[in-house]
Amino acid sequence: MILVPNHRQLLNGNRYLFLFGFFVFLGACSPKIISVPEKENPAKEPTEKAIEVDKKSSSDNSIALILPFQLDKIKNLSKSNKSDLSKADLAIDFYQGFKFALDSLASKGFNFKLKVFDSQNQETRIVNLARANSVLENSLIIGPVFPNLIKTFGEFATLDKKVFISPLAASIPSSNNANLVTINNTIDQHGWKIADFINRNYKPSDVNILLINTQKSDDEKFAAPIRRFLKSLSNSKFVIVQKPNAIAIESFLDPVKTNLVIITSSDPGFVSPIINRLNALNKVNFNIEVFGHPNWIKLQNMDIAKLQALKTRLTSSYFLNNKDASVKHFISRYRDEYNIAPTEYAIKGFDTGYYFGKLLALHGTDYVKYITEETYQGLHNKFRFKRDEKLGYINTELMLLQYQGFELRLQAP
Repeated sequence: MILVPNHRQLLNGNRYLFLFGFFVFLGACSPKIISVPEKENPAKEPTEKAIEVDKKSSSDNSIALILPFQLDKIKNLSKSNKSDLSKADLAIDFYQGFKFALDSLASKGFNFKLKVFDSQNQETRIVNLARANSVLENSLIIGPVFPNLIKTFGEFATLDKKVFISPLAASIPSSNNANLVTINNTIDQHGWKIADFINRNYKPSDVNILLINTQKSDDEKFAAPIRRFLKSLSNSKFVIVQKPNAIAIESFLDPVKTNLVIITSSDPGFVSPIINRLNALNKVNFNIEVFGHPNWIKLQNMDIAKLQALKTRLTSSYFLNNKDASVKHFISRYRDEYNIAPTEYAIKGFDTGYYFGKLLALHGTDYVKYITEETYQGLHNKFRFKRDEKLGYINTELMLLQYQGFELRLQAP
């Protein structure tokens, strides 16, 4: 069994009443913030556990969950800004999904001890948690969430043979850490997915590849791996023409070949006019297929009919098939429990909790040995990890989606 606060979610308009109640409990027993200790000196140990746990549970099945509940800011809701509330929303949803996964495993006879810590999205707080025995004594550590705090935690925590999980960040921290497990795919992996798809499905002589790249920092981060991987995978057989915008784009298109247009921007103000122009040209005398930035999935007011006409494909770490029986069953159970539909973060919390909770329950403290051996078909993505000596464990599963039937659909690998 697990013993953690079992709060039933209120309707969305009252979710911060839930948040306040949760923080009253959490604040009474969270580790207190202390001054940043010197690296060589042991940190002062917090006097309280984050959450009182079931004394009968196996000590090997202990989990620390570090999330940005923003306790220090949300206590006064009237003075909290939108960013604070957004991070708190993320934390609540992920926590509920994670706990729901442990509840599901507990119903099958597995026991857990779960401790929840508020990272407060502060570096000083993370340093203290990284040095605290109440965190490090757990077999499994989930969090922190954001890349800068993941980096800080890794620098100060002495993990030995343990790992800590980055559950949501889409980028690897700037400093290498062999004890880190990264679930979300990096932008390099998204670039590789597109390059691999093109290399396997098209002949260099049959296509004209146009890369529209503003060369702004974020756009170049996506463009660079596409260029690099397509060159290496094809032994430089594919030729890529690069443009910073869509001015006179028709002069760069081929009326005979299939034109593969890769747009690396996620700025809707930049993307929408290009899609409009490509769609008009596609109706006349050009055969055009588009590959977009993974963040297009989150953009509002995109013209799906035009994207579909251009056979637009996107890479994604997250896709929920609402027609799938297991997804429908989960959503129904989650609604019964929390009286609200699960968000993306709740679903990610569930998949993270179920995969790693089951690994821990089955293998105890040896679970690390099995991270690269066992795969998991989650609700939102598959988990298949590979080990990198510098970067730690990286999820290699990434999906390719295409607009069909006026919606995004999963494509064959």
